[in-house]
Amino acid sequence: MQKFLEKDAPPAWLFASFWTIIIVLSLSWNIARQKNEIIEVATNEANTIFEKDLVYYRWATSHDGVYVPITSKTVPNPYLQDLPGLSAVTDTGLPLTLVNPEYMIRQVYEMGRGSGSARGHITSLDPIRDENVADPWEAEALEAFEKGESQVISVEQIDGMPYLRLMRPMVTESGCLKCHAQQGYELGDIRGGISVAVPMNPLFSLYRQNILVLTLAHIPLWLLGLTGIFVSSNRITQAMRKREEAEAKTRSIINNMLDGLITMRADGTIESLNAAACQIFACNPGETLGKNITGLIHFPGRGDAQDASFLPDISGLVGTPKEVTGVRVNGVAFPLEISLSEMSTDHGRLFIATVRDITEEKIRKSEALRTGQLAAIGELAAGVAHEINNPINGIINYTQLLLDNANDKYDETDRDFLSRIIKEGERIAVIVGNLLSFARQRDVIEEVSMKEIVEDSISLLMHRLQKDGIHITVDTPDNLPMIKGNPQQLQQVLVNLLTNAMYALNQRYADSCPEKKLEIRCRLKAAASKEYLCLTVTDWGIGIPQEIINRIFDSLFTTKPPGKGTGLGLSISKGLVRDHHGFLSVESKPGGPTVATVDLPVEANNGDA
Repeated sequence: MQKFLEKDAPPAWLFASFWTIIIVLSLSWNIARQKNEIIEVATNEANTIFEKDLVYYRWATSHDGVYVPITSKTVPNPYLQDLPGLSAVTDTGLPLTLVNPEYMIRQVYEMGRGSGSARGHITSLDPIRDENVADPWEAEALEAFEKGESQVISVEQIDGMPYLRLMRPMVTESGCLKCHAQQGYELGDIRGGISVAVPMNPLFSLYRQNILVLTLAHIPLWLLGLTGIFVSSNRITQAMRKREEAEAKTRSIINNMLDGLITMRADGTIESLNAAACQIFACNPGETLGKNITGLIHFPGRGDAQDASFLPDISGLVGTPKEVTGVRVNGVAFPLEISLSEMSTDHGRLFIATVRDITEEKIRKSEALRTGQLAAIGELAAGVAHEINNPINGIINYTQLLLDNANDKYDETDRDFLSRIIKEGERIAVIVGNLLSFARQRDVIEEVSMKEIVEDSISLLMHRLQKDGIHITVDTPDNLPMIKGNPQQLQQVLVNLLTNAMYALNQRYADSCPEKKLEIRCRLKAAASKEYLCLTVTDWGIGIPQEIINRIFDSLFTTKPPGKGTGLGLSISKGLVRDHHGFLSVESKPGGPTVATVDLPVEANNGDA
């Protein structure tokens, strides 16, 4: 689930990072905009001061200077001594001196110079007066004017305080030639510049206040956004977790279903399989998804050669369960029950197939049918045994009377014949008694003698053994311990093993011969701290190929031709032995002896029959 969330939902910290970046960019942009506005305000103020000073300068220039009273701060300009009319006297006798525009502007700047006030300065790369020498910043600006710049603006430190400095060039006009023509200037030449410095502290104070306000405005916005992101992310995560838990629960239910579940498109392409379906078809999901359903299921009326081009209209199978043929990836076919349902999706029709391997069910039905048949045969055998028992007793009794009343009427040969008739009649009576006992399938657990089980089973089959010319050897010691079990069921196991052995011998030898032999042995052995009676039935028939020996206990599996076997004998025998807490195994190879071994515990055998 965590992987799902990480894959399909970006984590909250990623959105928080994006939001933080947006807030930082917004704050930075607003701070930069505020700074630009502060610079713009200072620039406008500097331009206003420059334009005002320029108007004063041009006014004075247009009047070729002005006459002012001579004072200690305003003395005759020594650089204008060559000009006529440098001095004048008023009607009252007040002496006057001529002040040119630069002199006037310089005095104005000196009067306004103070801490925290705007400053001005007229300068030149070739000044007449030492006070007009350009500082380094002004020198660079003047050089920029020589290269074509019309204005230079920057924030600089003056006396440790920030100022916005603006400087524009002074262009020689006609009124300027009166004083500066002697320096070689001509009309239109750049002969210097006027620089204006506006203090930035008041504006920076306002700027810092604006930054504080912007920061205080952005912080709540940032926190509000983060809260929304994490709350929304948590809700989304919870919703996705619930959806994933629901999907995981659904997947768990589907994968733990006993029946297989397959989803496929209308063309038969497999989209998903649950664990039960993979187990039924012995397939790997990764190799099966995307393939056609005809590779796993043979639909009725299509034969064995099926592919997508032969796919029937599977919508016709929607409804009641139907029996079809399933095919495992190893090619083994088996009976399969399929139930189809249909649903519509955005991508078209989707078919849901519920499949169930009914092999065991069919086996159980066959076993039930076989059990019913055996019960019917038992009832028939019991009836036949009763019908035979009375006349055979009559034959024995009448023959005995003849023998008892023979006197001198019969010779020794006749007496021998009568004795043989009585003996054979008694043998028939024993056989009928065994058949009647075998027919009585009593569900009773009792003390059982394995020697008697062997003798009774052989008596039932002795006629066939003699007819087929099979030589049988029996080795069952008298001192074998008794075991607890159902005698009829154990006799049924032994009869099945003997019948299979007789068939194998008849397949190899058509007539009687010394090699056509069968051996029954019973011994006591110890295994896993327990005592077992080990009964072996050995025949020297055709043997069992190794490729099928692991399947001989499968229900309905037989190598006999139709009518000769049902494939249930060994399966039923193994089940009966297992019910007695024992083990049944077979070892064989073609051309060699086949040994069937039945191990039955001597103690604590409940039978469970």
